[in-house]
Amino acid sequence: MKKYGIGVLILLVVIGVLFFIFKNEQANTVTQEVEDVSVEGVAVAPDKEPFSGIGTLESLRLNEKSLECQIVFEQGGAEGNVEGTFFSSKGNIRGDFMVPAPEFDGKVLSSMIVGGSSLYVWTTIEGATFGFKSPVVSADAGAIDTKEPVPMNETVKYTCTEWTEVDGSVFVPPADVEFTDVGAAVKAGMEYGTLE
Repeated sequence: MKKYGIGVLILLVVIGVLFFIFKNEQANTVTQEVEDVSVEGVAVAPDKEPFSGIGTLESLRLNEKSLECQIVFEQGGAEGNVEGTFFSSKGNIRGDFMVPAPEFDGKVLSSMIVGGSSLYVWTTIEGATFGFKSPVVSADAGAIDTKEPVPMNETVKYTCTEWTEVDGSVFVPPADVEFTDVGAAVKAGMEYGTLE
């Protein structure tokens, strides 16, 4: 019986020593935080912390990082704010916004894409979708109202995070929307911006 007692005692001492050694190894392990450094132009640890501010969609578009943002555009007056999501990557943008529309009993969804040299805007109103496209830059840009839900150079409030897993398909205009060319419509004498 004494042999078993001594054996158990030795086993407990060995377990205690191993526990003590293991615990000290964990305490002495140094954890090194990864810093935001660049190795041959490649960011090692992207900044995923949200940041907020006031600026334009154009300034967000020109940001070197790909961004996913929540946008508030204060129009002023009784119209109310335009709110929505905004994505940008490599000069392309996509915005989906809820736009106040008192004439349609509330708000309507209006979306926009700037890809390449074209601006695409489409809005769904009472089940029907209306789409328009125009050049991003044109000689008569001041003469044509492109009806985007948030103008590119108007001040907005934003909260953004870095968009690390970019999905390029969001910058492709929907295939099921027929886009009317704004310049051609204006030249043809169409009253742009009306539903009739």
